[in-house]
Amino acid sequence: MSLTLYELGGRDGFRYCPFCWRTLMAMKHKGLDEFERVPVYYRDKSPIAFSNQGLTPVLVDGDRWVNDSWAIADYLEEVFPDRPSLFGGDMGRAQASFVSAWILQLHRPGLTEILLWDAFEHLDPQDRDWWRKDRQLHFGRLEDYREGREERVREWCAKLEPLRVTLSGQPFVSGEAPAYADYIVFGDFQRARCISRIKLIEADDPIYAWRERMLDLFGGFARTAPHEAA
Repeated sequence: MSLTLYELGGRDGFRYCPFCWRTLMAMKHKGLDEFERVPVYYRDKSPIAFSNQGLTPVLVDGDRWVNDSWAIADYLEEVFPDRPSLFGGDMGRAQASFVSAWILQLHRPGLTEILLWDAFEHLDPQDRDWWRKDRQLHFGRLEDYREGREERVREWCAKLEPLRVTLSGQPFVSGEAPAYADYIVFGDFQRARCISRIKLIEADDPIYAWRERMLDLFGGFARTAPHEAA
């Protein structure tokens, strides 16, 4: 078995793509500890040219490859059926699909704007000119997102109430043990933890305790990633 994961790379070893983190946690869940991680940068997508598209993550398994975090989760479930399940069956897969759709609704307006300047600062320096030009077409001047984030955080946190209520009654989004629905949600929190010092959630929030449990999974795999948050 020869596995390679191509993921978005940043400066100084930072890896903060939420979709890549979904895949990383899914691979760990499956007990796939031996795999190569290859960074791919905005300015140079040549490492994944074989996939005929420019998005990460891309998983290569021998002579097979698959892109898109959801498709990779499906692939891992199919190819490694005897290892711990990511979905626990069709019902769990359907529930994870709902969670994925909900989380995407929280990106804009929401976490994307909160982290926009942090994301810029953590790019590989050679990616910054291209990224600035591209993002300013959609968001306007990047510097405008350095201030006033506290109000954006309050608005975003209020939208997390369904998650908060769920985690008040059970340790994980998926129930008594983590599964792919947890990794979908965790990807966004890990992105924030990697690149920003801004406090998204308070220590007495059930979401905070869940995030700590997620960081402890797989021997603290996610906790040891380069990060800015305490």
